[in-house]
Amino acid sequence: MDKRSFFQDLFKLSQSGKASDGLRRMLGADTTAKLERLVSEERTTNPPKVAVIGKAGVGKTTTVNSLFSAEFHISHALRGTDRAQLKEFSLRGGGSLHVVDMPGLGEGIAEDAIFEEIYRTELPKADVVLYVLEADERLLGEDQRIFTDVIIPALNGQTKRLVVGLNKVDLLGPGSWDTVLNYPDEKQEKAIERRCTDIASKLARQVRGLRPDSIAYYSAERLYRLEDLLIILIEAAGKAAWKLPVNPRPWHELAAPEVRDFVREWQAEHEEV
Repeated sequence: MDKRSFFQDLFKLSQSGKASDGLRRMLGADTTAKLERLVSEERTTNPPKVAVIGKAGVGKTTTVNSLFSAEFHISHALRGTDRAQLKEFSLRGGGSLHVVDMPGLGEGIAEDAIFEEIYRTELPKADVVLYVLEADERLLGEDQRIFTDVIIPALNGQTKRLVVGLNKVDLLGPGSWDTVLNYPDEKQEKAIERRCTDIASKLARQVRGLRPDSIAYYSAERLYRLEDLLIILIEAAGKAAWKLPVNPRPWHELAAPEVRDFVREWQAEHEEV
């Protein structure tokens, strides 16, 4: 087994919990069994934790479901909090993902005071923080305040763990969504890129420590550009990155049957190669 194949098999082990035959032959049965056990124990006892922030209706749960190919399993309020919910998602490859659904700020002065304390308590415990905005949001002043006054201080200035997702880009115009390809037409694609680049630039310019490359635009509903968001989240998760699942729902899942068939045939041909 060459070096590249070795690391590929290690990565697959981290995702599935099962070693390949090649890795088993290279490491031996005892070492492989121990490695599988360690991976399983770590994923079970210390699952990755993602804190998701956003106002009601921005698509937080849909984002998690589509991004991680996860299924909602159980939810309960965190001790000492009124509105933060710890949601457990079952992953297709085994194991679970813990998502802390944070309450959205901006509902009122009294509520914000309570919720800001929740942020200060819960955000430092997360491996990565995802702040979800609607891509057509026009008033960003309150979000900028939340970043500057609440989120970044709660993270002790460690903005590397902070990712911003601009969701629902399929609703932007001009242009229209091609339902056959499940992809924006050329006019809409340009409008999406223009609008989201503008938002990213404004946020990065006005929020100290927020980097443009930590902001991704996507559509959880349409399964559009999920891979781009996932890559940024993995990079931001640091040591916990290997535990994050890397199998988002594919965009062609919602395309017309003939498109899905074409993609499957193409993938099968290239897998054989």
